[in-house]
Amino acid sequence: MIELETNPPMTCRLSKRPLGKILVDGDFISDKDLERALEEQNHTSELLGEVLVRMGLLDPTDLKVVLSVQGSLASADDAVKAAAGIRQLMGNLLLQARRISREQLGLALKEQQKTGEQLGKVLLRLGLLDERELDTVLAFQHNQGADRPVPVSFRLGEILVASNYITREQLEDALDRQKLSQKKLGEVLIEAGYVELHHVDHGLRLQKMLLTAALVAALSLSSVPVVHSSSAGSAPTNSTKITVTATVLARASIRILHQTPELVVTNADISRGYVEVSAASRIEVRNNSQTGYLLAFEGLAAPFREVYVQGLGNEVQISSGIGWVHQQYTKGTVTTELSYRFVLAENAEPGTYAWPLAISAQPL
Repeated sequence: MIELETNPPMTCRLSKRPLGKILVDGDFISDKDLERALEEQNHTSELLGEVLVRMGLLDPTDLKVVLSVQGSLASADDAVKAAAGIRQLMGNLLLQARRISREQLGLALKEQQKTGEQLGKVLLRLGLLDERELDTVLAFQHNQGADRPVPVSFRLGEILVASNYITREQLEDALDRQKLSQKKLGEVLIEAGYVELHHVDHGLRLQKMLLTAALVAALSLSSVPVVHSSSAGSAPTNSTKITVTATVLARASIRILHQTPELVVTNADISRGYVEVSAASRIEVRNNSQTGYLLAFEGLAAPFREVYVQGLGNEVQISSGIGWVHQQYTKGTVTTELSYRFVLAENAEPGTYAWPLAISAQPL
């Protein structure tokens, strides 16, 4: 007897937050600037950053810095860890992230004066925040001003290196000098003749914009559950619950010989409506059940509406959080190479995504 228990579809984790989102979130560019650049990109083979720089919408130095931190904003936890600077009031953080308006904050503060509740509870009750967003902004606020190291890529020195204002060697020398003088890094760099004041001011401005982008990312990602693709030989997260009752112990094991780690969605893919990936998975299955086994695929979600799996005889369509395919008994080890066509949702956006499917095998 086999019982399959499925969980609701969950959203895949981005391995990198889309560049356009970071740039808009941090006020490097406007929404209209991004729309213009994406429209231009549809007619060229350039990367989005290249288009923005060519159109004069983004400083090439700013682009280098944003690209240097892009991988640190893929999840809400990563973005929260980027929090730095003087601890700010919750209302100011939410305004900075453009999560609420000044009018909404004023309404919540008036309500707080009447009831004596904490501002977060008032925002929840008024429906202006959900619980996950509240937890996230509280965590971000807690990390500000805390006695903890800022993630490397968000430190002023690293930003100045990414901007090509200083070299790695100059940064290391300045950090050594800072230990002796206890001065701010910017002051040490200026005194050493490595930079001028306007370089430090630019670096601090970029740092503030990046932290705003991190806060926006943390709030926007906090309400999105995450599915991680399983590594070779490991059991997938939120996997199918299976209860087996039989007189003979049935066993099926799967070994991932090869798995494409990321899935890149381009504007051309969005225009076409799907992404084709050939020979993306190579699996090895051992099974001793005479009635065969179930090959389960789970984790598919936004921005992928459904997927067609090829290499299992007939093409298999999967359009929910989990799908399984019955495979006949074959003595010995079965090695299979799988290709995929991922059909994109209407609101799909270009970006680099972690592989959205985990594969497991269960005996019948």
